[in-house]
Amino acid sequence: MALSKGTQIGIGAVVIGAVAFLVFSSPDEGVLEYVYADTVVEAPEDFVDREFKVHGNVVEGTLSQDDDDDTYHFVIEFKGKRLKVVYDNLLPDTFVEGGEVVLTGHLDPDSMVIRSSEMTAKCPSKYEEEPGAPQRT
Repeated sequence: MALSKGTQIGIGAVVIGAVAFLVFSSPDEGVLEYVYADTVVEAPEDFVDREFKVHGNVVEGTLSQDDDDDTYHFVIEFKGKRLKVVYDNLLPDTFVEGGEVVLTGHLDPDSMVIRSSEMTAKCPSKYEEEPGAPQRT
């Protein structure tokens, strides 16, 4: 049984409307901006009142922990620009001073501190050659 011309047009309009809705409705919902520490230091006003991911290297000698809980304080840097971090969770197993981290958090504009409870620490040893390994040519 063939569909009438009006039914075909109606179905086509519904399909086009559904596709348009999917294309234009919040494509960035759930996606956080990923920036480096120097970007935040240079334009902190762009990061107030929103969550984002920030990448940097942990400055050696800056790690400290509050005595009464799992809150850590340290500094990250990228291209010579430094940001203080307050991290209130357990440190990942791969966390090392001097290593790379990506933090998800908010910027406190008054203190210029990143407050975070989510971190990914990159493992530097994963990319280092083992002693005695054949050399790449």
